[in-house]
Amino acid sequence: MKNTKDLDESRKAAFKRKRIFCAVLTYASAILALVCLIGIIVGVLMLNFGTRSAHKDLILYILSGACAGGAALFALCTYLFSRLMSAAAQQELDFRERLDGEESFFVGEGTLLTFGEKGVTLHGETGGRSEPVFVPYEETRYISICTRRRAREKGAWCVAVEMPVKYLVKKGEKAEGEKILVQADAKDRLYKALEKHNLSLLGEERKEGKQDKKFLSLKKFSLPNRKKRRSAIIAIAVGILLAGGSVPLGIFLSASVGALAGAAGLVFLFRGVWGYIRAKAVFGVYEEGIYWRESNGRESLFLKWEDIENVAFEEKKGFPVITFKCSYGRYAIPAVEGAYECIKELKEEKCVQEN
Repeated sequence: MKNTKDLDESRKAAFKRKRIFCAVLTYASAILALVCLIGIIVGVLMLNFGTRSAHKDLILYILSGACAGGAALFALCTYLFSRLMSAAAQQELDFRERLDGEESFFVGEGTLLTFGEKGVTLHGETGGRSEPVFVPYEETRYISICTRRRAREKGAWCVAVEMPVKYLVKKGEKAEGEKILVQADAKDRLYKALEKHNLSLLGEERKEGKQDKKFLSLKKFSLPNRKKRRSAIIAIAVGILLAGGSVPLGIFLSASVGALAGAAGLVFLFRGVWGYIRAKAVFGVYEEGIYWRESNGRESLFLKWEDIENVAFEEKKGFPVITFKCSYGRYAIPAVEGAYECIKELKEEKCVQEN
């Protein structure tokens, strides 16, 4: 009969397999959806440029319709499997935390924070090599944070734990007065641990129920990314060349070659146009706070005014930036022309002396 440790390791491996399986299904569905989209383009182009016959047209219509249905089905599957993958990853992490203890929480890759009688302990997972670090409760602070990627109420909740850097540096290194934040996902277990040890939770209060209010911008500013726009223009030019060349290729070479060239051209053209439109950073001033999106489109944030302690216009590495200081960190954003003046007009009390 298996002992408890073996059963725990077996369940841990099962959670990992489930997460990997969901990830494989997600990526496979995404690839199949893309293949179906290309199939639609090829089918349409062959209907327009290929030799026509009732029998051939019927087959192409059936194939195009099947590809359209497949693209929709696989796109839906991609979304559903991605949600399952996220849920499986959360279940796996929660199980690994509970293996260490009911009051243990991940605050980084392979690093756990555990609540004790007199303080918290940072340590690696069971079997890790890192030495445990103990920090007394009186030298820690706990801040509730809602990380928002869009200008809306909804976001991802977490609890940041602030502690002195001196506990984490090597002996002999100086770190007087410096603080560091580690972050754990917001969970009922975590809130219960804070309550059990009589620890105050600062920051934004988490509201009960569904909160998904969209914020309306007062003013938006943009900062074009010239390098990305040049790349987008090249993609557009390649797309136009391929799409334009698909007609003579279809007439003089073969319909299938022309269709493939046309499909590739449309893909390049779409990506180029979309890339050109998105190749700009966006800064927005809202009644509720400020929004910033990087020109790559992958990094964005929304900070509420109640989280922002002060705003400063500064220079960083020779470039003007607007710095937003919060209790849990500082955010430096490129100073788009007119943005600081807009903030000063709306929230003058938060603006500090310009450098």
